[in-house]
Amino acid sequence: MNKAIKKISIWSLFFLIVLALSCVGIEEKFPSKQDPIISGEIASKKDLIQYAYQDYAFASIAIENGNFKDAEVYLREALKNDEDSPYLLMRLSQVLVENGKMEDALHFARKTVDLTPDDLQAQEFLAEIYSQLKKFDLAITQYRAILKKDPGNREIRLHLSTLFIRLKKYDDALKELSILINNEPELIIAHYYKARINLELKEYNGAEEAFLRVLEMNPGFLPAHFDIATLYNMTDKFDMAIETYKKILVLYPTNTVARERLIALYYKTGQEKLAEDNMEEMKKTFSSGDLKRKRLGLIYLRYGKLNESIAELKSIVSAWPKDQEAKYYLGTALEENGDFDEAYKNFDLLTTNSNYFINARMHMAYILERQEKPDEAINVLKETIDHKKGEPKLYLMLSSIHEIKEEYHNAMDVLREGLKHNEKNTRLLYRLGIILDKLKRTEECIEQMEIVIKINPKHADALNYIGYTYADKGIYLDKAQELIERAMQYKPNSGYITDSLGWVYFRKGQYDKALIEIKKAIELTPEDPTINEHLGDVYFKKKDYEKALKIYKGAVTLKNANQDRLNRKIKDVMEHLKGNLP
Repeated sequence: MNKAIKKISIWSLFFLIVLALSCVGIEEKFPSKQDPIISGEIASKKDLIQYAYQDYAFASIAIENGNFKDAEVYLREALKNDEDSPYLLMRLSQVLVENGKMEDALHFARKTVDLTPDDLQAQEFLAEIYSQLKKFDLAITQYRAILKKDPGNREIRLHLSTLFIRLKKYDDALKELSILINNEPELIIAHYYKARINLELKEYNGAEEAFLRVLEMNPGFLPAHFDIATLYNMTDKFDMAIETYKKILVLYPTNTVARERLIALYYKTGQEKLAEDNMEEMKKTFSSGDLKRKRLGLIYLRYGKLNESIAELKSIVSAWPKDQEAKYYLGTALEENGDFDEAYKNFDLLTTNSNYFINARMHMAYILERQEKPDEAINVLKETIDHKKGEPKLYLMLSSIHEIKEEYHNAMDVLREGLKHNEKNTRLLYRLGIILDKLKRTEECIEQMEIVIKINPKHADALNYIGYTYADKGIYLDKAQELIERAMQYKPNSGYITDSLGWVYFRKGQYDKALIEIKKAIELTPEDPTINEHLGDVYFKKKDYEKALKIYKGAVTLKNANQDRLNRKIKDVMEHLKGNLP
């Protein structure tokens, strides 16, 4: 319930007492509005106020009982008889907030402020409504108007600071917090907000100083402990992060979040024995089958302790057979442990209304595909789509299985079906472009990639795809270079995009530049056969046949290499080495 409405209870009691005292002769003192004695006459102002109080009293009873719909009806009736009562206007606005009628509440709150411009409580309520309606500029203006009249109002300045933080106007927030701290140096919440802002801005020294100040004033302030530990983790001060989590556990021994993060840090820093010791401490806290021990199973899974994870999660599934999360992660642990049949059974237990249903079914399809049962995998995904139409990743996975089977038309149909539900999904659009390319429909592929770029101008892979296609065909080479260089801005460490730039230089006959870029590409993606083949081609053009031969021979052994083409190139370069070719 809104805090302002709670304040009504005292007034409700007052008016109920007035009403009760009047009941001795109610027919004489409170005549009906339809009473023939006064019907057709203009009721006096006193009578109208009396009726307003009656309706307000009934509204108060409704509010006390949590019946805000009836309270709204009574208050609207009350306002008919006392339409300029700021008190009734404010109460109606508060009740409308409870009923979710925010625009109506705003109307009456504004009217209240217009009638009582010096009522700071009414102004505060109006600012809160503006904020809830996301009329943030108006909320800020209202808060500032209050502070102009009452600059020492701590709560309003905190509200304003919080709103600035929400809007990521950190400089404005810090100004307000500085005023608060100057006024009240021991105000913990102001120091804490200041620390959080500095952390968000990656001003780590300022954040650390502010967090330490908070903890100096209140050593048990848990959020500050967690935040400063996060700061230490972000700045690679792992020992200090560990010590902070240990402090938390001294203060709050059963805090599982702190224990989990401590375990993660011990694993991260290679202190596996200490990680295991803390896992044992967690086991002592909760008995086997306790739902809270599910976290143990998930931690073991995260750090590759698969047998331990399976044991913990099995006990949870046994004790809590409806726990969908435990079933899903038990299936994941079993799958990673190589027990595919058991994993499949666990995934198959997930219900359609589970948050894990879609991912579980995708795991099932992956297991079937891995077991060389692609048709069964396709059926599982089709059934899942029947339950969850419009989920992009289902269409992507189904199309990929058709693609593996070289059923490109089927893959294309699946993607187009997915696009009916997600017409601007760039992942579906991009994949469709690739399928069109595999069908040798190059122009349509380019058109598809251009659609992706129109939706997302920073889509590096689509930019690169067009650029590389042009380069590979030896056309529009300047345009190709421009597209690839744009792609590199968004993915500077992509071996494939770096190779594309090298290939443009190759097609332009700029072999020295090509060599530099393709060598970089191999450093980034050393096992790609095409990139290695490109490097061999550059050496061949530079007439460094021995290096070309070495690179080609290495490339032919890589996975997915085009062995026929590479063998022809090896034969060709060997002929050059023998001197049989010019």
